[in-house]
Amino acid sequence: KQAIPISLDNRDLIACAPTGSGKTLAFLLPMVHEIEKSKSRDLQGLIISPTRELANQIHERLSLLVPKKRVSGFILSKTLDAEKMQNPKQRKKHQILITTPLRLVYALKNNEVNLSSLKYLVLDEADRLLDDGFVEQVDEILSGCNIGELLISIYSATIPSSVEDLANRIMKDPVKVVIGASNAATDTIEQKLVFVGQEEGKLIEIRNMVNEGFQPPCLIFVQSIERAKELFFELIYDGINVEVIHADKTKNQRDKIIESFKKGKLWILISTELMARGIDFRGVNLVINYDFPQTVESYIHRIGRTGRAGRVGKAITYFTKEDAPYLKNVVNVMKSSGCEVPEWMLNLKNPTHKIKKNLKKRPIDRDAISTVPSFDKKQKQRLKNIIKQSKQKNND
Repeated sequence: KQAIPISLDNRDLIACAPTGSGKTLAFLLPMVHEIEKSKSRDLQGLIISPTRELANQIHERLSLLVPKKRVSGFILSKTLDAEKMQNPKQRKKHQILITTPLRLVYALKNNEVNLSSLKYLVLDEADRLLDDGFVEQVDEILSGCNIGELLISIYSATIPSSVEDLANRIMKDPVKVVIGASNAATDTIEQKLVFVGQEEGKLIEIRNMVNEGFQPPCLIFVQSIERAKELFFELIYDGINVEVIHADKTKNQRDKIIESFKKGKLWILISTELMARGIDFRGVNLVINYDFPQTVESYIHRIGRTGRAGRVGKAITYFTKEDAPYLKNVVNVMKSSGCEVPEWMLNLKNPTHKIKKNLKKRPIDRDAISTVPSFDKKQKQRLKNIIKQSKQKNND
């Protein structure tokens, strides 16, 4: 409600609001209104998101919001799509382009997309887009636009001061709108920290939860593709209705998994950071941080997959003794969100800037997710080495 009038007043905007609070609608409505009012069929609106899945979701929302005859949106996902945009007859049909940064940079370099008529730019999940991984690509995109005539809006549930400083360099006297407390989750999410001792304790907790009964669907986050695969094989072996999604999956595989999860066909979905941003799973009852999040922003976005649009949800974060130095990061978010936190956790020291930076760059080195004891693994490896050495001697 606060962001829409500002955009309609042709002001640059920095919007920070909790996950599931309707940010997508807040930037689509004014863009569609202004484009429809202009009656021009040129490309006028550009929406950039960090993942293809989020771009698809935005496109779906746009399709539901307005008929194509009035305002047409286009999602740039493949080189063939870019070639369609280059076709003058087809380009005139699309007034809003939705894309990821890398796809658009590729299209711009090959002169397949022309942004000269662009009037409105939205950076969704802006803290990620203006971070080290994407900022160069965003800069290339901006160089292809007429900055003087461009209205820029950035949206996210978390906007650190460093990202805000960077945004101010490309924006003209932006208005900042903050809904709720900064770096806090929505109060509809019940947050809980669970100490599991060693890595093995996480798998025990998951299995206990399943045996005791839980209300699916549940979304589980891990820190790497390898660990996602390991956890999937452990749970599928237990006969649990589970699936895994990560960047190694093909586009079609990921789309089918997301669709199945949204329809309630899966109990548990294991994911890397891929699903932490923007994706609207309205029915998710539980989010589990199997691996401790590397940043405060990651934590807020992960747990934001539940408790959306006023619904209640629950988020559980497992931690081991190796995670202890970073515990206060999550404790601070829980306190800001109005959750009950034990006194001893409130008295913990905040991690230093150096510690935070190191964790962001490199996750904690963890043991593999497996039911097989480490002693048995070592014995098995020892036997493999003996057989290998024996074969080498016979060959010699």
